[in-house]
Amino acid sequence: MPDPANTLPKAMMTAILLVMVLYVGISFAVFGNLPVEKVIAAKDFALAEVALPIFGQVGFTVVAITALIATASSINANLYAVTNVTYQLAKDGELPAQFGKPIAHSREGLIISGIFIIFLSLLFNLSEIAAIGSISILFVHTITHIGHLKIISKTGASVVLVSIAALLSLIAMILALVYVSKQSNHVIYILAGFYFNRCNDRNFT
Repeated sequence: MPDPANTLPKAMMTAILLVMVLYVGISFAVFGNLPVEKVIAAKDFALAEVALPIFGQVGFTVVAITALIATASSINANLYAVTNVTYQLAKDGELPAQFGKPIAHSREGLIISGIFIIFLSLLFNLSEIAAIGSISILFVHTITHIGHLKIISKTGASVVLVSIAALLSLIAMILALVYVSKQSNHVIYILAGFYFNRCNDRNFT
């Protein structure tokens, strides 16, 4: 890449804008063709349900298969991304050394993460797993933006934009926590357990 300082920000912003347009377009397509009650009833296969009255059973099947392929691709990409993250964390002493040990062409972190994901998928339903992941990511983003404010003189970033990002991430996390607490309280207990366990690890080290 000849000019990453110029190209990467443009690529990131373009990708974010395209995803925003895609998500808004999908929302209009879903709620424009199905009443809210049917969307809630369809849940995970709402897109396939939208395709049913327009393209018939063939459209429903094609969308369902496409969703399965997209999900498998996402799981595969995230697993290997997690492997690199856990390897770096193990290298920095933030995780046990086992996460960084090589195995074949990968790391033991991939196997540990895979077993942990299987355990979660058996213990919780998909909506609860998604809620745990989303709230955890929002928490990490909030802390990252707040930490950025402490070194913003070195990075030269905009204080206003970083502050807005931190505030919006915090608001989104709080709203998600409020919503999840009304659906399943034990998700809140799990998130609290992760947080206090991490605090204890920090205090211990």
